[in-house]
Amino acid sequence: MRSTDLDNIKVSSKLDDAVKAAINEGYRQKFRSKAAGKRKKRIAAAAATLIIGTTALGLAFPTQAREIPVIGNVFAYLSEYTQSNYAEYKDFSKSLEMVQKDKGIKITLNDAIYDGTTVMVTYTLESEKDLGDDMLISDCLNVKGYFGGMSGSSGIFRADENSYIGFTKRTLDEVYDELRVGLKFDHITNYKGDVDIKGKWAFKFNIKKTDTDILMANKGVTKDGIRVNVDKVTFTPMSTIIHYSQQIPDEVLEGYFDAYTALIDVKDDLGNVYSGEGNGGGGTRNLMRFSSTYGKLHKDASKLIITPRVELNVIGEDENRIIGPSILESDEKDVLDYLREKGTMPKEVILADIVVDLE
Repeated sequence: MRSTDLDNIKVSSKLDDAVKAAINEGYRQKFRSKAAGKRKKRIAAAAATLIIGTTALGLAFPTQAREIPVIGNVFAYLSEYTQSNYAEYKDFSKSLEMVQKDKGIKITLNDAIYDGTTVMVTYTLESEKDLGDDMLISDCLNVKGYFGGMSGSSGIFRADENSYIGFTKRTLDEVYDELRVGLKFDHITNYKGDVDIKGKWAFKFNIKKTDTDILMANKGVTKDGIRVNVDKVTFTPMSTIIHYSQQIPDEVLEGYFDAYTALIDVKDDLGNVYSGEGNGGGGTRNLMRFSSTYGKLHKDASKLIITPRVELNVIGEDENRIIGPSILESDEKDVLDYLREKGTMPKEVILADIVVDLE
């Protein structure tokens, strides 16, 4: 994965309720990559228990993890304790059961699934000693013959005293019928710094794309010079993937570092509301393409109603921080003073609903 300048996100397992709630809103990182000789912007989204790229963000939930049979079925845990719906992923995944041992640690790849947009792998880690609750693991996933950019997330959770469950997922720019995947883990640590294990746990496997049905939507809305378009919707046996794009001219972006579109509400005409997560995206300053994955739609739904929100962000004074609209509700006086002096405040634009006919 060609990513640079990723921040290390450190989160204690003893977060108070307020911080947990804030993290559950999602933490978004942005990074740039070069793909096939062309500069692209990559954006990845992460919720409380996710990591971005190869930088680990681990939140352990030992009590909850023991309440369901998660060993061997990480999808069940993720469906229960994250915003995404992985309930049917196990049924359509490929069982791997591949094992590598090193430095007293055994990693077993459990399942893999590829929906034509994102490849996801689940695994179990067993250690000869207790690695604690806030464990971090470095992973690197690559696809043979693929040279484009990637966005993605990973997570690891404590299941019992010396066992952990985890996943890693990457979204690709191109669609393949089958992937040759390489996945390597090489460093295990934790936030306290009292665990530091370097080893080699490397795997290779093939995974075929699940069945897909594509609806070309091409429906969009415009506000304040910003256009958001739902390009297509991909239906798989276990999920629904919305592919969308944002178009913003230079005059609207003047003074801003970048812009990012999220789908803040996805529902159908029957009143069902669908939760999911963003897969990241890429493109140019003026045209970005994204995708987000949700659960299966209700079989009787005839319309999909999507509400997009665009955030316009400002680069920080030291150029190491991207400042989003949430700063306006904070008490960071130095940052707010910098923005006032600059004369450009980050802002969000909520556009009208995009209605996609499913019939």
